[in-house]
Amino acid sequence: MLVEKIKLLFAALLLIPLNLLMLSCSSSLLTKYELGLESYYNGRYRTAVEYFTRAIWEDPVNAELYYWRGNAKAKLNLSEEAIKNYTTAIKLDPDMKYYKNRGLMFIELKDYYNAISDFNEALLFDSTNSTLYFNRGYTQALSGNFEKAIKDYSKAISYDSANAKVFVNRGDLWSGVGEYQKAIFDFTSAISLNSKDELAYFNRAKEFAKIGMIKPAIDDYSKAIILNPSNIEYYFLRGELKVGAGEFLSAAADYTKIISLQPDNGNAYYNRGICYANINLKDNACDDLNRAGELGFFEAYEVIRKYCMKEEKKKRKKKK
Repeated sequence: MLVEKIKLLFAALLLIPLNLLMLSCSSSLLTKYELGLESYYNGRYRTAVEYFTRAIWEDPVNAELYYWRGNAKAKLNLSEEAIKNYTTAIKLDPDMKYYKNRGLMFIELKDYYNAISDFNEALLFDSTNSTLYFNRGYTQALSGNFEKAIKDYSKAISYDSANAKVFVNRGDLWSGVGEYQKAIFDFTSAISLNSKDELAYFNRAKEFAKIGMIKPAIDDYSKAIILNPSNIEYYFLRGELKVGAGEFLSAAADYTKIISLQPDNGNAYYNRGICYANINLKDNACDDLNRAGELGFFEAYEVIRKYCMKEEKKKRKKKK
């Protein structure tokens, strides 16, 4: 009897894993898909690819699995592999998001023709989708088709006027075709939607400068600097406008800030030297010009010869 009980117990132990295995087989697809999504949203993209691949082995005609594996591949910067997955998903069950994401991957590969083609297909599923018009407009701009890009951005705005980025991008294009007032309008719209849009302030400042509105341009560069105080380009551009307006001491302060951020920036030393020269701070000017030359900004030596060595030559003549 004892032997029989032991046999029964052993049989029961064998049966439990088999039962669990059967349960696992019936729910494994869902589990692997869910684990793939969990890995994806937690940034473990290689793990996500593995889970989606295993799910595909069990259900090779499920378009959604290829779509998500494509998304994970895209996050790993494997654009061509992502495209293959989206293409398979499209063949199995065409969907707007499959075309949209494949279009984005074509942009990564600079294949703008196919990207536009995919956004066209996606729009057949949803002709009022602002994001699709934005994506197509962006691609048209990269292709150099500014007129078509502006139309697409305008269409995107008509369906979603709360997206500051669309206004910024359209403003860039208006600027590119010489429509500065329209560009300013778009950058202003972007700022009204997002008061912390650094790029919108920067771009609007450039447009103000083009039409001679120096003070508003300086103000916008100042706002961009508040949002990104380590961007030396903003200080250079603001300093340049201040020099043009005769605000040499204030401009010198901008170049001083650049030097604090980039101590080896010869251009900043040169510009500050010129500012000092204009307010008769000769010693400071010549020190900066010499430093600029030492840092490879060789234009400084011509100014040194004409400005810094001028007094020295006079002294030599007097001694004679």
